Amino acid sequence: MGEPDPEQTDPQEVLKSHCESKVAGILLMEDAHHFYLSSDRRHEVTRWLREASRLRGAPRKLLILSGPVPGLPPEVVKEVPALDLPLPDQDDLLQVCRTVAEDRHVECDPAEPLLEAARGLTVMEARLAFARAAHEKGRLGPDAIPLVAQEKSRVIKQSGVLEYFEPNATMRDVGGLDNLKSWLDRRGRGFGAGAREHGLEPPRGIVLLGIQGCGKSLIAKSVAAAWQFPLLRFDLGRVFGGVVGQSEGNMRLALQVAEALAPCVLWIDEIEKGLSGMGSSDQLDAGVSARVGGTLLTWMQEKSAPVFVVATANRIEALPPELLRKGRFDEIFFVDLPTEDARREILSIHLSRKKRSPGDFDLKRLALESLGFSGAEIEEAVREALFESFAEGKEVTTEHIARAIRATYPLSRTMRDQITQLREWSRARARRASSQEPESLPLDAGQAVPVLRQEQRNPFVPKGTLAGTEDRGERRT
Repeated sequence: MGEPDPEQTDPQEVLKSHCESKVAGILLMEDAHHFYLSSDRRHEVTRWLREASRLRGAPRKLLILSGPVPGLPPEVVKEVPALDLPLPDQDDLLQVCRTVAEDRHVECDPAEPLLEAARGLTVMEARLAFARAAHEKGRLGPDAIPLVAQEKSRVIKQSGVLEYFEPNATMRDVGGLDNLKSWLDRRGRGFGAGAREHGLEPPRGIVLLGIQGCGKSLIAKSVAAAWQFPLLRFDLGRVFGGVVGQSEGNMRLALQVAEALAPCVLWIDEIEKGLSGMGSSDQLDAGVSARVGGTLLTWMQEKSAPVFVVATANRIEALPPELLRKGRFDEIFFVDLPTEDARREILSIHLSRKKRSPGDFDLKRLALESLGFSGAEIEEAVREALFESFAEGKEVTTEHIARAIRATYPLSRTMRDQITQLREWSRARARRASSQEPESLPLDAGQAVPVLRQEQRNPFVPKGTLAGTEDRGERRT
């Protein structure tokens, strides 16, 4: 048989011609995963893949399968080696930058910050980013860095899994949490010069457990700004796809991009929601959740790249126990409701953001009245006071904020039992983010808390201290 027909498009016939050909050569099949992973002709195509993998002797022939989705049919996975091509490193990006400058006939000054701004992009994406910068700036130099970073942000966001953030918060924007801030300051030095010579490995990351609205996500943004690292938000819920192998491929791609951008901060918000299905994955989704979660846990254990993972969680019981063991994270911190001193600091921060002088307000009184409030609830009280004062045509005062606080029903009252259990769990299993002892919750045991009608039949709402249906002859005690 002669050479294969270059006009042939049927994958089975192409593979058959390659196997039966008497001519030496290399056959490259691009994006063929559609045929051997999920098509109706999967078995026929896989059969010829096995034949191609067993070719021996002369003439020598080579089959290369190229595609964006990892994975091979189980029938050939042990016979065909798989190679994951890494993203371009700094030397590759330097070559791309010079090529674009030459093609566009512009001056090229590829300083290290410009190449760092392009890290995490593929060769094609980097070429487009450099080409846009060359077109708008007329040269490729330091002034092109914002454009390249903007293009990278757009490309990474298009992946649907990772989102690139420009950190816009600092540690000064975080009220309280002195233990956590001090710990992060010490660990941040582990990325600096001389750390390796001292025997230090790059810090792995932290888990922030705690009550909603108490600054866990703000810490992730502040860490990236303090260390001057890029911040990547990893949405585990978007990893899962409907195509066979897509979920695992999304996970590998996300981790590959994170390593290419290292050193960086990888922020996994509400990680328990993404990993909660690992235990029953074989019954619900053919083991996809377990494989995806296992890939993430293994990467966190074995990674050598300086990627600092900040994982936040609200529900402890939903976290797989293997996530919390030492080795995957450096430490587990419990973020409790802010104490009186922290509430004064939070009030001062939010008033300053609104261009008001904190010294014009009775912060001590407001801190006492906001007992049991989270940082988010305090921020909302300040916003509500500004709306109220604006409607009255007056400047905002302490009394406006105090009225907004009294009109707010904080989470510490509606979720008193859950917060108490969370504190008990964390007492022996996590470090406190604040050095101050937590304050008692504002609602005394036995007081009734209004509940929604649907909560009356909700088995997940504790029935110990909630009440609110006395007028219909129903009562919870």
